[in-house]
Amino acid sequence: MSRPNEDAPHERSLKKLLEIELDRFPAATAIEEARLAAQKREELLREMERHSGAGRLQEQLAWIEENSALALARETASRLVEENSAVQAIRSQFLEMERNPVLHHAREAARWLEENSALTRVLEGFKRHEELARTAMGPLWELGQARLFHEDASWQRSAELAREAIASFESRFRLPDQLESAFLAEQFHARAVQENLAVQTHGLAAQALQQAMEKMSTPWLDHERTVRSVAGFAQIQRIGEAVRTLPAFDDSLAATLRESLGDWRDPITWRPEIFTNLAARGDFYVSLGFDSALTSFPLPAFEQGLAIAGLDGVPWEAEPGEIEEDDIEEVGLARSNAAHDQLQRAERLLRRFIAKHLTRISGPDWPKHRLPNGLYEEWREKKRKAEEAGAEGRPLIEYADFTHYALIICKKDNWREVFQAFFRREESVRETFQRLHPIRLDVAHARLITQDDELLLRAEVMRLEKAMRDEGVSAA
Repeated sequence: MSRPNEDAPHERSLKKLLEIELDRFPAATAIEEARLAAQKREELLREMERHSGAGRLQEQLAWIEENSALALARETASRLVEENSAVQAIRSQFLEMERNPVLHHAREAARWLEENSALTRVLEGFKRHEELARTAMGPLWELGQARLFHEDASWQRSAELAREAIASFESRFRLPDQLESAFLAEQFHARAVQENLAVQTHGLAAQALQQAMEKMSTPWLDHERTVRSVAGFAQIQRIGEAVRTLPAFDDSLAATLRESLGDWRDPITWRPEIFTNLAARGDFYVSLGFDSALTSFPLPAFEQGLAIAGLDGVPWEAEPGEIEEDDIEEVGLARSNAAHDQLQRAERLLRRFIAKHLTRISGPDWPKHRLPNGLYEEWREKKRKAEEAGAEGRPLIEYADFTHYALIICKKDNWREVFQAFFRREESVRETFQRLHPIRLDVAHARLITQDDELLLRAEVMRLEKAMRDEGVSAA
């Protein structure tokens, strides 16, 4: 009788078989190598995932789970992480968060926030971060005006999200050195020539573009979209060169501007949201052909690029990093006021210009004979009401609205006898005033303007002033 701990004969045989050294067999060796290779691939993928940003995104989402007021980030963040391998797990976390009844009030708050155009613009930056620079620090001003930075505001964390979005955008930019600037300029110019881009006609030579780059002292080159940054910067310099050197309403200049700023010649039906919703306005500009690469820069770089291009204006001076929560409304107002000053100067210049030339051909009573139908009566009624309220007497043209100038200039007899010599084509006049219209309306109501608006404003005001200044007309 065998002892209990002693193996049966067939068990000993099986054990012996299992103790065979498998590495002597080629098939077994291949299997083991495949297993090790698969293990290494898994480790490599985990390392790549960690460096790709997915790990950071998961940490951010964990933070979102703890802060229900940020439930609005669900959809925008899920779109962003579609490029990362952890997307399915992240989506699952969001779905789990949505099922939580505690988030009901947060979702109601999110709906309210979606109606706030500024925050919507910032959050859309997660999906379309190449266009985030359009509004730059602008969304923060609107958030401040909505009291979101007040000490007892329930949206404090949402405001922090907006700041993080802008900081993330700005962190992508750097300042190239001299050698890199030379290489980028040569590369861009060679590509422009090869692809027969319009930059050949009224563009910049590679050396001039390099010199403009070297004048920059603030980070402007997007390391994620280098070609786009160089193209946008070059286009700004090209616009400035064309506006400074060509006749103000020359056909070539008008065509150059349309290539970058869009075609605004056809009559426009202005939808209300264009004036109140930054996202809607930006999309409207793009639909007309506006190249968003022109304004896809941090605000300091954008302002400096305009100055180097010679598109001088009245820029606001606060740096984004210098803005404090308690003075954010004042900074926003200062930027709008700078735009208002530019437009007011141009408008006074226009009034003097129109009055001078129509007086020359029709005498001091020109408004009675040279205004489009109905405007003369409208101006007289405004003047009467103002004087009855105690205002001092002013010339009748002082009661003109901004939309009236293009109507006066393009009136058939006025155009034929006076203004065609200055503006060449009626369509160019209408295009200029349509580009300025939303900006004029917004600054009149102390609303935010975007970097898109600033570029349109500076180019068109400079053209108008140049056309009229050549005739010796100056603003009072």
